[in-house]
Amino acid sequence: MPFDSANLALHVGDDTDTVLKNRASLNCPVDPVWLDQIHSDIVLDADSENLSLQADACVTRTPGRVLAVMVADCLPILMTSEKGDVAAVIHAGWRGLAKGIIEATVARLDGQKLMAWLGPAIGPCHYKVGSDVRDCFDGTGFSSTGSFDDESWMMDLYAIARKQLGEAGVEQVFGGGGCTYCEEENWFSYRRDGVTGRMAGLIWFT
Repeated sequence: MPFDSANLALHVGDDTDTVLKNRASLNCPVDPVWLDQIHSDIVLDADSENLSLQADACVTRTPGRVLAVMVADCLPILMTSEKGDVAAVIHAGWRGLAKGIIEATVARLDGQKLMAWLGPAIGPCHYKVGSDVRDCFDGTGFSSTGSFDDESWMMDLYAIARKQLGEAGVEQVFGGGGCTYCEEENWFSYRRDGVTGRMAGLIWFT
């Protein structure tokens, strides 16, 4: 069943009360900032008094403020500084990566020496895209499908994110690997199941 295991998203057709109970069970110090993710390059400053939650990244400099990013194949990226005095989350689908969501987030934390962790995403073993997607990038992170169909490519979100983080000055990058599509017992996957829940990456500092 699509929502059998701790779905955290309110927008996928699950029972609202169940989702709220799932969120409460996370035992975060405060309610997380849940974004309305729209595959954009918009970065929310969670410390602002005027919050518009339509964004695909979020930053904070406030201790104890919890940031959340929801995914089910897209790449979640969690970031902090070496000092541990800032935090950020990024929802990195192909559209956000193409629009520069990583660069935009790093720019919001200008002057900080940052590190990043890459969470579970769909792997290049199952992420087949067309030339229209590949043409949005410089070719890094794409491989041929091995067929005669030159319009199809296998996309590696991890490789593209690592390259973009490096270009933005983030030298310490951890995590990455695995595939949400393959690992059915562990992760939700929209491409595999269509109707499915969402998991979340959460970060805060004290």
